[in-house]
Amino acid sequence: MKRLLRVARREYVERVRSKAFVIGTVLGPILLAGAMLGPGMLMAKQRGKPLRVAVLDHAGELGEPVTRALASRRADGQLRFDVAPLVPGADGASAALVERVRRGDLDGFVELKGDAPAAAAEYHGRNVSNIMDLQLIEQAVKEAVLDERLAGAGLPRDNVRALTKPPEFKTFQITAQGAREDRREAFFVSILMLTLLYTSLAMWGTAIMNGVLEEKTSRVVEVVVSSVSTRQLFGGKLLGVGAAGLTQFLTWAATMVLISAYGSALIGGGIPALDASVVAAFVLYFVLGYFLYGALFAGLGASLSSQQEAQSLTFLVMFPLILGFAMFPVVLTNPEGGLAIGLSLVPFFTPLLMFGRISAVTPPAWQIALSVVLMVASIALAVSAAARIYRVGILMYGKRPTFRELSKWLRQP
Repeated sequence: MKRLLRVARREYVERVRSKAFVIGTVLGPILLAGAMLGPGMLMAKQRGKPLRVAVLDHAGELGEPVTRALASRRADGQLRFDVAPLVPGADGASAALVERVRRGDLDGFVELKGDAPAAAAEYHGRNVSNIMDLQLIEQAVKEAVLDERLAGAGLPRDNVRALTKPPEFKTFQITAQGAREDRREAFFVSILMLTLLYTSLAMWGTAIMNGVLEEKTSRVVEVVVSSVSTRQLFGGKLLGVGAAGLTQFLTWAATMVLISAYGSALIGGGIPALDASVVAAFVLYFVLGYFLYGALFAGLGASLSSQQEAQSLTFLVMFPLILGFAMFPVVLTNPEGGLAIGLSLVPFFTPLLMFGRISAVTPPAWQIALSVVLMVASIALAVSAAARIYRVGILMYGKRPTFRELSKWLRQP
């Protein structure tokens, strides 16, 4: 045990002292803060100066109401459109407005065709990728046309807007801590956390494989195994690299907790507070996932002879992880359905999909407990198999073992 812990300590110290680890541990929280706070802070700012737009009315019926609707549109409390004088439909009017847009006098113009019952509208502008502004324009046109249609049907014009105003609708998620409003930010935070979990498992699993390959190709392992058994070396490497990964992962998790705690006050409630159960599951499934995939990666590294072989065969271990990540939208659609439950209990998918279910709707405790039991059993099998491959493969050079040879290694006590 002492030798195993010494190997683990050496692996840990070597990893955490590296420049890559320091940069990743420092840069990771900065990128997380930017990803979580950046969009909300940008949305809190003005989206630039108001757009200079014109309205071209061919039928002479909708121009005035559309102009008023555009002139009243606001974004973040500021008027969003500077509407030029109404342009009546005439020969060459559309071409003249196009030329004004090209010169920069206008950002765009709305072209109205037909009267209210058969209205059609088009927007012509230099920038048609600003979805938020285009939605405001579309809403203004739709409201103006609807007002005119209802007024034409005999409804009092002054009451049309009040009668057609949609009700305010909010969504509240009920958790163990109580109900809280959800403005869809929780979904994006779940996606971000799941992506971070997936990236960390892949990154640290690959790190242990590369470490095994490096020692094997440099023949350093031949010296090490003269004083430490291959099982102790394998176990120490798995624990040491995992401890380094957990250190970095806990730093990232703590950053997310701080961002969720103070982000709402900073950008006006744009980030939901993370439940303690979600954070605990975040760390738990990283640890379980690392030991499962880390053992597989280490066994793969011990059976190979070069980085070129590793690059071509890494996909074999990565595929279940990739498939689990791809299944997340299916699980999120109905996290309490039979398919979601079944997939989240498959050990290769559990680290991502069970965490995804917990971040959406916390499943029953027995399902979480069963997933942990199945993961631990799978880890025991994976570590046992990888250790047997490691014991023989770490000292073999020159050729990749066949499946028959691998099965023979696995059968050895």
